[in-house]
Amino acid sequence: MLEHVSGGELFDYLVKKGRLTPKEARRFFRQIISALDFCHNLKPENLLLDEKNNIKIADFGMASLQIDGSMLETSCGSPHYASPEIIRK
Repeated sequence: MLEHVSGGELFDYLVKKGRLTPKEARRFFRQIISALDFCHNLKPENLLLDEKNNIKIADFGMASLQIDGSMLETSCGSPHYASPEIIRK
């Protein structure tokens, strides 16, 4: 489920509010840097391409390509979060 972003875009927030306080600017900056750090740790397997070769970020561990009419032959997801039944196959 996607988060609800009731605050809208940062751009609109800045236009409406004007100059940020140093405390608020640091909070936003830390969140942006944290997101960039996360992206730098992505594996190529987490980056998919659409029909125009645009990058799409996958569902980190819960995504798998499945051929129509066939069953998956490999497990998907992180073993640390999988149920015991899945681990035992």
